[in-house]
Amino acid sequence: MVFVLSKMIAFLLSPLNVAILLLSGAMLALHYKRPLDARKLGFAAWLVLVVFGALPTGQVLLQSLEGRYPFPAEMPRKVDGIILLGGFVDTDLGVTRGAPQLEGSVDRLFTFTDMAQKYPYSRLVVTSGIGNMAQTGTPEAQLIKPVLEKMRAYTRSRLTIEDKSRTTWENATLTKELLQPKSGQTWLLVTSAWHMPRAMGAFKAAGWEGVVPVPSDYLTDGKEIRLESNFVKNMRDSATALREIGGIVFYSLTGQWK
Repeated sequence: MVFVLSKMIAFLLSPLNVAILLLSGAMLALHYKRPLDARKLGFAAWLVLVVFGALPTGQVLLQSLEGRYPFPAEMPRKVDGIILLGGFVDTDLGVTRGAPQLEGSVDRLFTFTDMAQKYPYSRLVVTSGIGNMAQTGTPEAQLIKPVLEKMRAYTRSRLTIEDKSRTTWENATLTKELLQPKSGQTWLLVTSAWHMPRAMGAFKAAGWEGVVPVPSDYLTDGKEIRLESNFVKNMRDSATALREIGGIVFYSLTGQWK
């Protein structure tokens, strides 16, 4: 139930989805001869499109998220394990096309392999199951495994796959249950910089100590806000940021973030 609710909230946190719903409401209001309601809904849809599509609102929100956990100025000397969160493989196309189809956040994978080479004696963990509402396709962690094999980034004895998790909270809890980390150990957590605040909060709430954030896949330069003429990019940035902020709020309310 919590999983379904989180997906519904994520849908409503997309500005484009909200604008379409408002415009649909305006059309219905016109159909039922309620012009005042139609104007109000139409204005609300226009406002959403302007704020999140024409203005750099997404950049502002993303910079705030990405600034929470900067890349470590000094890396640990000893690392017991490196954890990679999924979210960069299309699990449906990976099956129908016969090969993993990598998506925009693939920089997580490159950072993970860099860390694996930097710490050759650390344990490697990939955690990601099937995140779509229908629960169809192949677990993402299983699709990532052959990619790592081709990159020759590890020896098989180093790798642990967790392929049951559907959310960031389940990434933290199921991986902790699988690995049973000990007090005093150091684990690197690799995910997108804009996702790191939610991920770190979930791992802390799960009682996992000694986790060091290693962010990647930055979407802003962290210095200035640019007024973009690319409506699609602005909407995408806004949707990403709002989904993360909404996820943090939802996790906080359900005791899954601290």
